[in-house]
This record gives sequence, C-alpha cells and structure tokens, in this order.
Amino acid sequence: MLHRDSRLLIVLLGALTAVGPFTTDTYLPSMPSIRDHFAVDMASVQLTLSMALLGGAVGQLFYGPLSDRFGRRPLLIGGLSIYVIASTACLFAGSIEHLITARFFQVFGSISAPVLARAMVRDLHEREAAARMLALIGIVNGLGPILAPTVGGILLATFGWRASFVFVACYGAVLVLLVTTALGESMPKTDEQALHPRRLAQTFLQLVRSRTFVGYMLINCFLFGGLGAYLAGVSFVVLRVLEVPTHLFGAVFGAIMAGNITGYILSGRIVRRFGHENTLHSGVTGIAIAGVVLAGFAWAGIHHVVTLVGPMMIYMFCFALAGPQAIAGALTPFPRSAGTASSLMGFFQSLTSAVVGMGVALAFDGTPKALASFVSLMALATLLAYRLVVRRIPEEERRHVHL
Repeated sequence: MLHRDSRLLIVLLGALTAVGPFTTDTYLPSMPSIRDHFAVDMASVQLTLSMALLGGAVGQLFYGPLSDRFGRRPLLIGGLSIYVIASTACLFAGSIEHLITARFFQVFGSISAPVLARAMVRDLHEREAAARMLALIGIVNGLGPILAPTVGGILLATFGWRASFVFVACYGAVLVLLVTTALGESMPKTDEQALHPRRLAQTFLQLVRSRTFVGYMLINCFLFGGLGAYLAGVSFVVLRVLEVPTHLFGAVFGAIMAGNITGYILSGRIVRRFGHENTLHSGVTGIAIAGVVLAGFAWAGIHHVVTLVGPMMIYMFCFALAGPQAIAGALTPFPRSAGTASSLMGFFQSLTSAVVGMGVALAFDGTPKALASFVSLMALATLLAYRLVVRRIPEEERRHVHL
C-alpha cells in the first residue's frame, strides 16, 4: 500500500479527483450533437449537466458520513463501481430522459472520488500541509480538463457522442482496480457513532454554526458556481457562437485550463512563501477582476476566442490559488468528521453549480453574455464571502480544532 508521503499516492489521489473533470469535460463537446440527435432544446440538454450535478450533491451527503463510520476505502470502491455501471447505461441511452437519469447516477457514483480524496488528505495532514498536498493533487487533476475535451472532441468526430461514455467507463474501471490493490485506509480509527441520528445531527449543526466552516464553504461554493456557469455555456459559445471547429474545441478548452494547472503548480510554492491567508486573498481578488473583465467584453459586444480565453485563463489560475486554501480552511477544524464536513461542503458546492448552470441555459441568447454574467456574479460573490466573512474571523478561531 502507498505511503502517505508517496508521490504515487499524490498521483492516485489526483487521478481520483480528476474523475469529475473527465466525466464532464469529455462529454462537453458532445452537448450540441446530443441536442441534434434527440431533437431537443438547449435547456433539455443542459439538464444532463444540471441533474448530474444534483446527483453529485446528493452523493456528497451520502459518502462522507458513511466513510466516517466505515472508512474511506470501501466507500470509494463502491462509489466508483456505481460510476462504471452508470457510465455504461449512458452509452445505451435511447432518449434524453434516459440519458438524464443515467447521468444523475453516473455523477452520484463519481463524486465519491473527490469527496473521499479530500477527506483522506485531511486524515493525513494539517492545514498548511493539507493545502500543499491539495495543490500537488491539483496538478494531476488539472491535466483532466486539458486532456478530456481534446479526447472528447476526437472521440466525437471519429465515433460519435456515445464514445465519450466508453472512455470514462474504462477510466473508472482502472481506478477501481488501483484503489483495490494500492490504496490503504487513511482513517486511523473509524467513528462507530458517526451514523447515529443524534450524532449526525449534532455534527451537521456544529458545522453550520462554525463561522470558519461556513466562510470557507461559501468561498468554495461561489468558486464552483463560476466554474459551473462556464461549463454550462462553453460548448455552445465556442462551437455555435464563435464557430470554432469541433476538433479545435479541446485546444480552446485546454488553453483555459492551462491557467488552472499553472496555478496549481505554483500554489504550493506561493503558500510556503506568503502563507495561507495571502494566497487566498490574492486568489479571490484575481478571480473577481477576471470575472468583471469577461463580462465587460461580453456586454461590449466584443465576441472573440481571445476575449473568452484570456479572462478565463486568469480566472482558472486564481481558482487554483484560492480553491485548496478554502478546502483546507474548512476541513482543518474537524479532524474526526472530515468526511461529513467534506460532504456538506461538496453538497452546497454541487447545488450552487447546478443552479447557476441552469441559469446560464435559461438566459442563453445566442451570445456569450449569459456565461460571462454568471461567471462575473459568482466571482464577485467569492470576493465578498472572503472580505465579509472569512477575513473577519480571528486566526486562532480558524485553527481551533473541534473534537
């Protein structure tokens, strides 16, 4: 089994957190083709994304508490197995309704990977060390959004939209094998009372009463809300509005996500040199600036690949700075209930992404305005959550461990 400081463990945890990007981003280029295949409107196709995010939100609440009781590893194997089965069901979907249902369970299964990977990091490390490890994991994870849309575009052009589901089903099957053979249990001792109704209610109540948890959770929710807005509209904006050829979609998407992986590469060094607080402040400030610039271009009628890629590269770079700090900050005070804390944070994160994504679909007017406006709104909300909540919490309170 892999040691807690092993580079191979970082690679495996990164591959687990990359399940989400591979599941979504391999599929993104196919959304316009799926609309044409089933002869439905954009909002119906968007449901395959929003309902999937809802499945992820439900899964977040499911896996965390169960993993606090039975351990991370068995829940991870079970969740990934559901993911493989549901991905296969997506492949054989005969209607948009069947595809929406299968996508719900696909992401319900896949969400076990990032939830439990985050909890494993908290099991093994404290705040600064956890943030650095999450940044290193983010480097591996960042390869997913760069490779996935390129792979998805090639599969779409060569074999059709169903091919992306073959790819992710195989990816999930490989992860099941690796987790089974190489990943040990990270929890030193499971909590036998974790699923007791009163204990579970007390844990959730303790979390929502914690200013530290709520503050960092809000930052994380708005970060992913902006990402959800981008994912909901990017395929239609790039392929139908900007008329970029399908085989080049991956290059556009990859250029934006190159900003993300660059941010993750530098994040660990930045944290070591400038500290958790300064890194978070820089990240949320940069995100707000990028969101406003993106919206400014869209509403000024300057619709070009460069005016999309440039601001979104900055957004994703700063996302990589702020994201690990928000996650580590939220989980640090709750070592015994890290799974439940990760679940609750992930639930609201997924719910925010789903609602914002549907908003983009409903507001889409054939221009980049809807995408840019929702990204900008979430970016400004991220900055406000930091300034009005997190920044006002004393440092000793943020570090206080709740037993």
